[in-house]
Amino acid sequence: MTIPVIEARNIVKSFGGVRAVDDVSVSVVPGEIHAVIGENGAGKSTLMRILAGVETPDSGAVLIGGTAIENSAKDSIDAGISLVHQELSLIPEMTVAENIMLGAFPTAGGWTKTRQMKAVARETLKEIGVEVDLDERISRLSVALRQFVEIARAVARKPKVLILDEPTATLTPAETDYLLSMLQRLASQGLAIIYISHRIPEVFKICKKVTILRDGKKVANDSIENLTPDKVIDQMVGRDLKLDLSQRRQANELGEVVLDAKSIKAPKVNGIDLQVSKGQIVGLGGLVGAGRTELIRAIIGADPKSSGRVTITSGGKKRIITGYLSAIKAGVAYIPEERRTDGLALSMTVAENIFLPNRKEVAPSGIMPKGKIAVFAKKLADKVDLKPPEVARDAGKYSGGNQQKIVIAKWLGRKPSFIVLDEPTRGVDVGAKAEIHKLVKELADSGTAVLVISSDLPELLELSDLIHVVRDGKIAGTLAGAEATEKAVMSLAAGEKLVGA
Repeated sequence: MTIPVIEARNIVKSFGGVRAVDDVSVSVVPGEIHAVIGENGAGKSTLMRILAGVETPDSGAVLIGGTAIENSAKDSIDAGISLVHQELSLIPEMTVAENIMLGAFPTAGGWTKTRQMKAVARETLKEIGVEVDLDERISRLSVALRQFVEIARAVARKPKVLILDEPTATLTPAETDYLLSMLQRLASQGLAIIYISHRIPEVFKICKKVTILRDGKKVANDSIENLTPDKVIDQMVGRDLKLDLSQRRQANELGEVVLDAKSIKAPKVNGIDLQVSKGQIVGLGGLVGAGRTELIRAIIGADPKSSGRVTITSGGKKRIITGYLSAIKAGVAYIPEERRTDGLALSMTVAENIFLPNRKEVAPSGIMPKGKIAVFAKKLADKVDLKPPEVARDAGKYSGGNQQKIVIAKWLGRKPSFIVLDEPTRGVDVGAKAEIHKLVKELADSGTAVLVISSDLPELLELSDLIHVVRDGKIAGTLAGAEATEKAVMSLAAGEKLVGA
């Protein structure tokens, strides 16, 4: 019987009385791609941080090749464990080669041996099958190339175990296929891979075994051939959940036009008109890089535009948007794509994050009573079903899906007339996704004008009353009702006729 290259035995870990990992055991053998899946908050990331020595378990042990190791990041790295986090940790102003060799620079007399550093980096990139300029700064790379450089850094350590947390969350379908093929190739060479993903088809495509966590407990561990996607999702959520994301929302009768954007021009935006009415959900589809995020950031004043005019109308009162501050004052709420860097202060508590845009509502006199702030935050945390609803807990200690709920909660306190959600469920499990979808629909039903950007086509089809497809900085086409299908959206996005579109 093959000895597991890595094994977690009876791991227990609690935070503030909440048991994040509850007596979980899992093992992976050489050459195996092993999925660890579950809803946000199920304990996946905590378990992975324990395997990587970033967190210390309350009890239990981590073994490499049958031998227990100490719980420290250095000991785990030395034992051959490399963890690639969901949120990348590259240094933007350093080069590709420097990032790949970060923490392991070859030196002589205190000086970095640049030629040797580049040789190792070049060989590592060749090993994973990625071409990129070694001297290019990370800040100038696409999101996909940054992801590949992060993986290259992990592979450069010659690990026995590679742990990947949501590695395809920011990738296009083509980039995802390339990454999955890369992982299969690495596994065929004997590398043990632990793969965390909310994208069930990916799990069935490349994984041999699956461990399912729910509420910190292991509820299943089986070979992929014994499972189906429906079985996996049932065990993940442990409750009834409507999984048909193509169910269309019944559109409301349109009210007044809340957003009216005319002839918007900005980097990657080539003169776009856009309107969203009260109670309407408008979706923006298109390929990554088409200009969707650039468009909405120009509209709300988060980034400058070269020309165009934007007005927000609420209750019959019209306001011209001249910048982000004027947009907020006009009743605009923005849920950004990068929640950890642009949406939250991770080292601050949930209550403090929710309070930030609501200072005048909670403390109009300027006096900030903690009790009142906590009550205000708890009400909004309950509204978005934050789990657990501990407003005194740091936002950075919550899972990705719950962090997204915190970002939404803090803006709901302002009762916005227009809300923009950019990739609202990226990296979010099926349960949290359904909850966020329900919340978005409730906002529209209550009269809020909603604009959703999503690369998840079923999500776009489920939520939107109307879909504008963006291509090369322009609206390539608009779809509504039965004409809005996945093939129709992709046909417009790709600029070519697809069969059956």
